[in-house]
Amino acid sequence: MLTGAGIAEVTSDRERQGLSGRALIVGSVCVASMNVVAPYSEWIVHSTLMTTNYFPLGLGFSFIAVTFLLNPFLKSVQRRAGLSPEDLGVIYVMLLAAASVPTYGITGYLLSITAATFYFATPENGWAEHLHEAVPSWAVPGEGVATAWFFEGRPTGADIPYEVWIVPLAWWGSLVAATLALSIALIVIFRAQWVDSERLGFPLVEIPMTMMDRRGGKHLFPSLARSWLFRVGFGVSSLKVLWAIPSYFYPQWPTLGRIRLSIKGGKVFPGFSSSLTIPLLGISYFVQTDALLSIWVFNLFNLAEVVLFNRLGFTIGTSEIYSVSPAALAWQGSGAFAALVAGGVWVARDHLRNVWRRAFYNEASVDDSAEMMSFRAAAVTTVVSSLYILFWLHALGISLPVAVLLLYAVVTLYLGLTRIVVEGGLVFVRGPLLPQAFAMHTVGPLVLSRRTMTGLALSYAWACDPIANFMPFGANAARIHTEFGARRGALVRAMALGLAISLVVSFWFSLRLAYDYGSYNFGEWVFRRGGSVPFDTIVGKIQAAEGISPWYYAFFAIGALATLTLTRLRHRFTWWRLHPLGFSIASVGQVQWTVFTLFLAWLIKTILIRIGGLMLYDRAKPFFIGLALGHFAAAGLSFIVDVIWFQGYGHSHYY
Repeated sequence: MLTGAGIAEVTSDRERQGLSGRALIVGSVCVASMNVVAPYSEWIVHSTLMTTNYFPLGLGFSFIAVTFLLNPFLKSVQRRAGLSPEDLGVIYVMLLAAASVPTYGITGYLLSITAATFYFATPENGWAEHLHEAVPSWAVPGEGVATAWFFEGRPTGADIPYEVWIVPLAWWGSLVAATLALSIALIVIFRAQWVDSERLGFPLVEIPMTMMDRRGGKHLFPSLARSWLFRVGFGVSSLKVLWAIPSYFYPQWPTLGRIRLSIKGGKVFPGFSSSLTIPLLGISYFVQTDALLSIWVFNLFNLAEVVLFNRLGFTIGTSEIYSVSPAALAWQGSGAFAALVAGGVWVARDHLRNVWRRAFYNEASVDDSAEMMSFRAAAVTTVVSSLYILFWLHALGISLPVAVLLLYAVVTLYLGLTRIVVEGGLVFVRGPLLPQAFAMHTVGPLVLSRRTMTGLALSYAWACDPIANFMPFGANAARIHTEFGARRGALVRAMALGLAISLVVSFWFSLRLAYDYGSYNFGEWVFRRGGSVPFDTIVGKIQAAEGISPWYYAFFAIGALATLTLTRLRHRFTWWRLHPLGFSIASVGQVQWTVFTLFLAWLIKTILIRIGGLMLYDRAKPFFIGLALGHFAAAGLSFIVDVIWFQGYGHSHYY
């Protein structure tokens, strides 16, 4: 149960009516600040990554600043001037929406890939020969000084050529808006099933809900701050970062290294490396033990598969960018993802039938008053958004059947990631297989036209590296909506405002930085190889003239069958502990990087529950919240030090 449960019971009727002006003002300032600070920290200061996972440091640090600094200050000036828990909920929802936009979210890849289309083309890489003829003029800023200055920086005194970006960003912006609308609609459709019927844990909401708790009463700070366990956890976590700050000025100063579990690889064994990250340990404490157990068990299982493949010299093809390696595990994971989503839809069939009856027949017995929007609005939004996305992709050059496959792969990926985040609480995760790879290889690149292949290359600007896509953030926002019982549409408007501010500020500030400094000079993946990889990949597929590989289908089927079997076992036997969620993402690189931490979280939580039951588990919560928040606060302080003294030579404390 959420620590913040019961807040809605004491919410006044006035506060329930909608959004307060002060919450929207504070939220808007926080959202705009995040979209300025995140790219500035990563690209210019070269300090901590702020928005590259599903509980990003920028989100945590911003909310700490609001709850532990701004709100106490407002209360000290005038008690009634303080932000209520409902206000804090609105602010956090806006921050959740904002976290999906800057740098590795929407902005970075969209700007980089569209600008790179002509700039990085050479006779050697074959882009002009194979792709340029089919590039729609409205989809890219073109070639010439505008794109050259984007990567190299503008000459002194030259104006930023915003005009070349107006048409491309308007069209891409409409695609992004349709995708965000589709995401919100799907969240509304599945919310009641996930929250009320299946009672998923939403572990990433536990910490912010605790920070919103109004049990502080007349105190300036949240009740959490008065817990000695919280203060101990906060101190332990922040010490590692704060201890390192003197070393910025005095290199001889000793630092506390990262605890890492590493096993050297060989000809057969691929090697293993995973780190202990203290803030992730704190967050993972709130994840169900079955999910934690399944992740590390299936990670070992996938490792054994790789050893077997290497021993036999077995391979089914080359690995795809932003996907699991080897390719066999990528397609196996893709099948697992598809089955995980399909299984979730099957379990929700009665609920979805009710949604249909309410949306299209206005069935009075189906109540949708607790939703962020009506089921009818959600259903219409789903249909209209999907049709527009298909129209847009077809206009980009992708044939309609391939566009349908691509949209299916993207929606499946996003729904699967959302389910994994809201149930498994994973902070670092991406899908096992890139949607474009699924669409291409389902029909075979050999039979696809150059126009379709070019459209697929450009579509990477829309969906390629889902390490911070909106839907999981939106699902967590919907959980907060449920907890507060806000009036219908209130938090949707807050999310929409947060997204609108984020998109405008992020695109403007990112373009400003690119033209002032030269985006290639940022030294970041997204503006170097990240911009050219889609075109290199597609040209490579064209030149290789690849057909359909039955092995892809086979491993997809293996993954799907294994997931359906695990789902059946979990529903059939109460003693069965392995969750299909773990099988679907255990092979993902980000998960392997954190699996040691997830194992320790499982071990600690299991021991505490065995010793003292749920009572001891609940009593220990403040300590683990402190582990997460202490790192966020200290890393934020480190960023401030970097801004003042170490511009361009910053120090990253990324989890």
